[in-house]
Amino acid sequence: MNRDEKAFYILEKAVYKAQKSLQKTKIIQPFLMLLTDSGEVEIYENKVKNLEESYGQLEEVAVKRVKLKDVDILVLVCEALTPKQISQHASHSIRIHLEEKSQIDKKIGARFLYVPYELSLMDEEVSSVHLYQPIPVGFPAVFIV
Repeated sequence: MNRDEKAFYILEKAVYKAQKSLQKTKIIQPFLMLLTDSGEVEIYENKVKNLEESYGQLEEVAVKRVKLKDVDILVLVCEALTPKQISQHASHSIRIHLEEKSQIDKKIGARFLYVPYELSLMDEEVSSVHLYQPIPVGFPAVFIV
C-alpha cells in the first residue's frame, strides 16, 4: 500500500467505528487508532464518561505510544461541533485528528477531518446516520514530530 492508501484505509476504519458508535449510543466515545510500520491496527479506548477527560487520556496514550517510533499513522477521533465557517450541512461532526509519519517534514503536518453527520431517529432509536463530505483543516503536527 502506498501512503495515501494507508491513510484512506485507517480513516475508513475510524469513520466506520464512529458511525457504529453513533448508531448504537447516539454519541462517539473518543478513541485512538494507530497504523504501525508493520501494518497492524491498534485501537485504544477508555470508559471515562466525561468526553473531554476521555480525549485527554487518549492524547496521553498517543504521546507514549509514538515514543516507540513505530507509528506510521495516528488518528484520534471524537465528536465535535462543526465549525460554521466550514459546513452548513450539520451542526455535529465526527472529528478525526490525523497525523502521518510521511508528513513529519511538512510545516502543516496534521489535519482535522470534520465529517458532518445527521442522525435519523425512529422511536428514540437511531435508524440511520447520514455522513456528509469530509472537510480537512490543516495544522502543525502535535504527536508525530
